[in-house]
Amino acid sequence: MTSKERRETVGTFKAGAFMCPRCCIELVEVDVDFQIEDIVLSNVKILRCPLCEEELFTPEQLDAINERIRSAHECPK
Repeated sequence: MTSKERRETVGTFKAGAFMCPRCCIELVEVDVDFQIEDIVLSNVKILRCPLCEEELFTPEQLDAINERIRSAHECPK
């Protein structure tokens, strides 16, 4: 293991990994269909707990969703 790899891991989890607030295990990134009001977005990346299926968003994921929603609401030119 290189020194960089050692710095990136803590125990069995990567440093900076998002953890489930209920189960205290690492969340995994999955693609889902996401609906908000009358808009359905396909292939939205979210974080999901493999045990309890709690779903969370990173700030970057929320930014991407907001951008896609803004694009869906724009008037055609």
